[in-house]
Amino acid sequence: MSSEKTSHFNGIFIKQNRIFYRQYQENIFNKCKNKNSLVVLPTGLGKTIIGILLISHALKKYSKSKILILAPTRPLVSQHKVSCENFLDIDLEKITSFTGKVTPEKRILSYKDAQIIISTPQIIKNDLERGRYDLKEVSLIIFDEAHRTRGNYSYCFISEEYINTCTDPLILGLTASPGKNYQRIQELCENLFIENVIFKTYTDNDVEKYIYDIDTFLEFVDLPVNILEFSAIWYNLFEKYLRFFIERKLIPPNKPYYSKLDFIGIAQDLNISLRYENGYLPDLTEENYLDLLYNKSPRVIDLVNEQELNIESIFSYCSSCVSILHGKELLETQNISLFNSFLHRLEAKYNEDILSAKRIVNSDHYKYIKTKLETKNLEEFSHPKIEKLITIINEEIEEYNNKKIIIFTQYREMAEYLKETLINHYKAELSFEKFIGQSTKVDDVGFTQNRQSEIIKDFRENKINILLATSVAEEGLDIPNVDAIVFYEPVPSEIRMIQRRGRTGRHGPGRCYLLITRETVDVPFYKVANRKESTMNAILSQPKQLNLCTMINRKKITFHSKPSKKVNEDSISAFYERRNKEIELLANRSIEEILEELDKFSTSIQFKNYKNHGITFVSDLINFDPKTLKKSILKIKGKKRDIMKEKKVYLNKNVKALINIVKCFNNEGKLSFDEFQKYAHEEDIVENKFYIHFNRACNLGYLKKEKDNVIFLADYE
Repeated sequence: MSSEKTSHFNGIFIKQNRIFYRQYQENIFNKCKNKNSLVVLPTGLGKTIIGILLISHALKKYSKSKILILAPTRPLVSQHKVSCENFLDIDLEKITSFTGKVTPEKRILSYKDAQIIISTPQIIKNDLERGRYDLKEVSLIIFDEAHRTRGNYSYCFISEEYINTCTDPLILGLTASPGKNYQRIQELCENLFIENVIFKTYTDNDVEKYIYDIDTFLEFVDLPVNILEFSAIWYNLFEKYLRFFIERKLIPPNKPYYSKLDFIGIAQDLNISLRYENGYLPDLTEENYLDLLYNKSPRVIDLVNEQELNIESIFSYCSSCVSILHGKELLETQNISLFNSFLHRLEAKYNEDILSAKRIVNSDHYKYIKTKLETKNLEEFSHPKIEKLITIINEEIEEYNNKKIIIFTQYREMAEYLKETLINHYKAELSFEKFIGQSTKVDDVGFTQNRQSEIIKDFRENKINILLATSVAEEGLDIPNVDAIVFYEPVPSEIRMIQRRGRTGRHGPGRCYLLITRETVDVPFYKVANRKESTMNAILSQPKQLNLCTMINRKKITFHSKPSKKVNEDSISAFYERRNKEIELLANRSIEEILEELDKFSTSIQFKNYKNHGITFVSDLINFDPKTLKKSILKIKGKKRDIMKEKKVYLNKNVKALINIVKCFNNEGKLSFDEFQKYAHEEDIVENKFYIHFNRACNLGYLKKEKDNVIFLADYE
């Protein structure tokens, strides 16, 4: 890669003088050339350019190889395709994109002919599962918005398939915010087999000269007396129901702050504990089970059992408290119109005979507030944030000559209300439009992708001055830079905070305003987001504390001669004849999903109803453990190969070390858990690291925890 200092990146496969040179981008690129890398770069610093430089390098190394770019949304797929066409000096016919609208037949042909494939991950996952193509000749995969690589998200499947298939894999993960804590970041690194973490901030020496300052202003407001009165009455109703939990010792008294999460946590703990203690989650270790609980000491289930409490009542009161706290949040941080709509939804639930709603609607507190709202003009209860917002817009126009602003709000209804309010205030002086997602809800029709594209185009061309946007504008859409953004309310998420803030300050000094109502959830939400971001930055600043992948052995990719057009056409014409083969491949890959569905069914209301009517299931008569059941499913599906010959799974050195400990020191296949931990400690596998890797060894079927022992099940190859 050659570069003309202070001018442009130029080189093979890159169009001349198209990409302006930046020192930090070259520094990052040089660190990513030979290792699977996670690049954490604040929004606006050009993560896409890092990808373009690495694509050029990969094609130079393997001119016959393919490049795969994955992005979570179709608009972002289109955006990457445009970037490749603009910056890469290769035949445009070799750049293709996959969406759900492209038929499998066309995808098979396109994949064989293309050199750069840009797609949403689910499509690639589906095609790989069905054996339509493989990743053997892919020299680079780029995972955009890599922080999504968790749980069952398709990124996880594709990365593992790539590592097990390609002999010289190279992964680039791109994100502005990988996670709020060590566990999240470690999980991301493991799922993408990351060997190298690169983290940059606006203050780094090689970065700061390329960026502009973003000034952050905290704009505090105080609630007027009439809203404070409603808030006090509403909270008094919450305190009445709170006593139900305090009297039963389910929640501590005199907490400085009660949140929705307290009651969601109680309900979640009960749900998990009931399933775990009734054997519905047999593969969950005790430590892993405890990690899932919100209240660990004492456990909610222990308090319920000791006092013989009515579980249905606890669930119902949890729902009532969550509803009241949600209403309080709308009243204090949004506007009276949203609170009033919330009351209408409660009444609808009341009419559906839902006890948690009936409890609230029948209260004197509810009736008093409802009567007041019906006899007053709602404009009398306007939230002070509205006036503050108008002041900010006026200052932007008068002091900075700026008429392009994005206002972020959490709720669609608030976006619509702000739009109408601002239109009425500014008349024809400014143009406003809301920007919301695709999903359609009751009485709330979402925006199609075409409509979203039209709005962005109008905003870019200054036909729209101010966007009232929900979270859809935070990630994945090519929204033009603005000089100012406004948070109508703080968000308790470092990812969303970073994504929103990154919409300004790209081409000039930017301003970020946060509207905060004193003595409301706005205050802790702002502090939480700041704390999470600080924690994330502290971890990424010292990536040595992360357990990165060290076990990838690379060797040169061997390319097969390219099939002729006739062969491709034959493969497509025979596509329907391949359906049976695809079904067989899919069946072989879907065993774990079947087991998961059976587990879900065993906890369902339908299952309980069957049992109550005397219907007996085979699983009740025969004690099928997962291994036996898996073999049975394979037999039904006609799978030929032995179950132990399934594809290799990547194991890092810590997982292997734990397996070796039990293998070497077991007595008749067992090792006491205390001794196991002692030996692990000698290998410096302790605390969270120990549980992360022990759980992985158990989940992959190498080890198993049984009471106070660890059982050796299988050795790795």
